[in-house]
Amino acid sequence: MSFYHGKRFFLFSLLSLLLICSLETAFAQDKNWREISPAELQMKTASVEPDADAEAIFWEVRIDDASEDLVMKHYVRVKVFNERGREKYSKVDIPYVKGAKIKNIMARVIKPDGSTVELAKTDVFEREIAKGDKIKIKAKSFAVPGIDVGVIVEYRYQEVYPLSSANNMRMVFQHDIPIQNISYFFKPAAAVRYLTFNMNDNKFVKDKNGFYRATLENVPAIKQEPRMPPDDEVRSWLLLYYTDDKKGDSSDFWSRAGGYIARNWEIKDTLKPGKELKAAAAEITAGAGTPEEQLEKIYQFCKTRIKNITFDTSLTDEQKEEIKPNKSTGDTYKKLRGTATDINELFASLATAAGFEARLAFGGDRSEKFFNPNQAHVSFIHFSSIAVKVNNDWRYYDPGSLFVPFGMLAWKEEATSVLLLGYKDYITTKTPLSGTEKTMAHRTGRFKLLGDGTLEGTVKIEYTGHLGYQYKMDNYDDSGNKREENLKDEIKKQMSAAEISGITIENVSDAEKPFVYQYKVRVPNYAQKTGKRLFLQPGFFEYGENSMFSTATRKYDVYFNYPWSETDDVEIELPKNFALDNPDVPAPLFDPQKISLLQIKMTINQASNTIKYQRKFHFGNGGVVLFSSASYPSLKKLFDEFHKADTHTITLKQN
Repeated sequence: MSFYHGKRFFLFSLLSLLLICSLETAFAQDKNWREISPAELQMKTASVEPDADAEAIFWEVRIDDASEDLVMKHYVRVKVFNERGREKYSKVDIPYVKGAKIKNIMARVIKPDGSTVELAKTDVFEREIAKGDKIKIKAKSFAVPGIDVGVIVEYRYQEVYPLSSANNMRMVFQHDIPIQNISYFFKPAAAVRYLTFNMNDNKFVKDKNGFYRATLENVPAIKQEPRMPPDDEVRSWLLLYYTDDKKGDSSDFWSRAGGYIARNWEIKDTLKPGKELKAAAAEITAGAGTPEEQLEKIYQFCKTRIKNITFDTSLTDEQKEEIKPNKSTGDTYKKLRGTATDINELFASLATAAGFEARLAFGGDRSEKFFNPNQAHVSFIHFSSIAVKVNNDWRYYDPGSLFVPFGMLAWKEEATSVLLLGYKDYITTKTPLSGTEKTMAHRTGRFKLLGDGTLEGTVKIEYTGHLGYQYKMDNYDDSGNKREENLKDEIKKQMSAAEISGITIENVSDAEKPFVYQYKVRVPNYAQKTGKRLFLQPGFFEYGENSMFSTATRKYDVYFNYPWSETDDVEIELPKNFALDNPDVPAPLFDPQKISLLQIKMTINQASNTIKYQRKFHFGNGGVVLFSSASYPSLKKLFDEFHKADTHTITLKQN
C-alpha cells in the first residue's frame, strides 16, 4: 500500500528503527491536556477486555518527517482498575538510544473526583534498562505521582532524531494493555509505502495539515504465553518505508532485494581475493585432506587468530566506535583484528582463495519474525553467514559469532530463507535446522541422601549447540562473581532451599567445547520423611520444575526455538537402614509422529545401596518446532505426561 507526498527521499535510519522496535509506552500531543469526560472518570471495568487490570483510553503517536529532523509526539491516557494495574503504572520508562532526544515530558494523575496531581520536572531521571553487544538502551523514567486504583494516568513527551527519517519505521498497534483507540498520525517526506501485519489490511487515510492517520479500535492486549512465536508474528503492526517504486509488487521480493544488496554491499574484494590471501589460504589449509577439514582450518583461523572487536570485553562501546574500520579482507588479515562482519568476510575470501565457491548469505531473524519472501522488505534481512558449496551442497559458517560452533549457525539464523550473493549473481535457498543431537544438556549428579531427607553431592552440567551458545552469550561479558550469582539464581528458582558452593564455570569463550557448570549442592528436606518412610524424587534435575504448559486453553501457536535433547546420569547413595519399598519406573513416552521421546531407567546396586537413575529426552525430531494453537490440548497432555514421569517419586522404607 502507498500514499505519495512531496519529492524528498530519505535513507534508512537504523537508530530510529531500533528505538521504535523497543518502545512499549507512548501517544499525539496537544498544547494542553485534553478534557477528561465524566464517563472516563466513572469507568469501573475495561471495555475491551473486562478483566483487564488497566486499559488505554487512547494511545497516539504523531510523527512529522517533513522537516530536517524526525519528530515524534506521544500522548497516552490509561485507566487503572485494580492493584495490579496500579503496580504496573506506578513507574513509566521512556526508552531511547544514543542520538535520540527525549523532551517535554509531562504526566499527571486524575482522581475519580476530578482533582489532579502533576509530575514535577525534577522527578524525571535517567537509567539504563538494556544493554547488548552493539547498543545500549537508556530510559527517561519517573514514578507516577498519586497513583491509586480508579485513577486515570496520562503522560506525553517528544522524541527527536536529528537529521533522521521515518524510513523503515515499525508502527506497533498492539501492546501489553488493551487499547480502546490507537492512532498513528504521519506527515511523510516523500512517496511512501507500508506493509501491514495482523491488522486486517488497515489503511492510512488523509487527515489535517498534511498528516495521514491509521487507527485501530478495541485492540486486545498481547498476552504472554510459554513458548509463543515472536511478537511480530502475533501482534498488529505495520512497516513504513519510502520508495520511488510505484508498482509495489511483493511477489518478486528476492529480485528486488538482490539488486538492492548488490548495489549497496561491496563484494568484489571479498570474493576476488588477491595473491596474499591465496598464499595465506594455502598455508592455513596445509595438511588438510577433505574439503570439510580445509574449511574447518580456515574457520578456526578466523575465529582464534583474528581478534574479534565485536565481542572484546576490554573495550567500551565508545572505544569500539573509534577504531578505524578495515577497508578490505586483506586489511583484516594484516591487522589480525576486525568486527564480526569483517571476520565472516575474511572467511569467505580465504575459502574462495582455497578453491571453494563462497557466497555472502542474507536472511531473516527467527527471533523477531518468521521470514516470508511473499510479504517482506529488505529491512527484514541482514548479513547472517557465509555459504560455501561442498559436494554440491551449501554449508553455512559464522566464525564472526564468537560462540557459534563449527558447522552450525545461531538458532535464529537457521531454518530461514536466505539470499546467497555471489560476485556476478545471487541465488535463493534456505538454511538447515540443526537436529536434536546438536543441542544437548548432559547432566551428571553424584549424591548422598541422609536419613533426615537432606541430599548433598556434586553436579556437572554440559551444554552444547544452541544451549551452549546461549549460556556463553549470557555470561561472557559478566564478571566471575556475576556468573556465579546467575547460576545460584537459576538453581534457586527450582530449589529455594539449595545451598550452592564450590562453583566452577568452564569454556565460557570456547565455541567448540561445551559450556560447563560444576558445583557442590546441599538441599535440606529434598526427600520428604513420614514416619519410617522417605519419599524421594530420583530425577534431581527436574526437581521443582513446573509443567511447561499450565493453562487449559491457549491463544497463540506453540513455538520452540530449536530441537534439543537432554541426558541425565544420577547416582544417589541411600541412607543406612533404608531400602526401596516400591521401585517402579515410568514407562517410555513418545508422540505418534516420533517428534519426542522420554525414556527413564533405574537400577539399584545392593552392595553399595545406591540408586542409578538414567534419563534420555529429546524434542523437535525432524525439525518440527511449530505447532498450531488447535493442537495445544494434545501437546499440553504430552508435556504433562513428561512432567509426571520426570517428577516421579519412589518410596524408601527404614528397616
